[in-house]
Amino acid sequence: MRAEDLVRQYRMIPHEENGFYLERHYEDNSSERPASGSIYYYLGPEESSQFHIIDCDEYWVHSAGTPLEIWLLYPSGELRKQLLGVGMGLEPLVHIPAGTVFGAKHLPGAEDGTFVACITVPRFKYEGWKLIPKDDLLAKHPEIEEFYNL
Repeated sequence: MRAEDLVRQYRMIPHEENGFYLERHYEDNSSERPASGSIYYYLGPEESSQFHIIDCDEYWVHSAGTPLEIWLLYPSGELRKQLLGVGMGLEPLVHIPAGTVFGAKHLPGAEDGTFVACITVPRFKYEGWKLIPKDDLLAKHPEIEEFYNL
């Protein structure tokens, strides 16, 4: 099964960062922010996710399709790239700490998309999420230009 087939199987909807998603699980505790949550996320072979930041830790778990390159810009200013996938030199799980600006893209020549499970601790809330405009990011971190060269 190709990763793109999972978009139809799970009836995923377009995501503001690019790709498709479907919220799956979360602890329902109305007295406080739930301890965790998760979504399925699909990124097509010609797509990249926009850089964004959230106020909770996030774990990306590779489930199907081609590897992704996750770009992490830590609050310290350090830039790190991690390869998400299964195989030599790849990690099947990548941790993104709260407050880290990050984006994802395919490696050149990807023929299939990528299907991942994203787990947040505590549960993701839209109030704690922000897209980072490309021009703002490049003004502070010109080394990110390479990310936009698909």
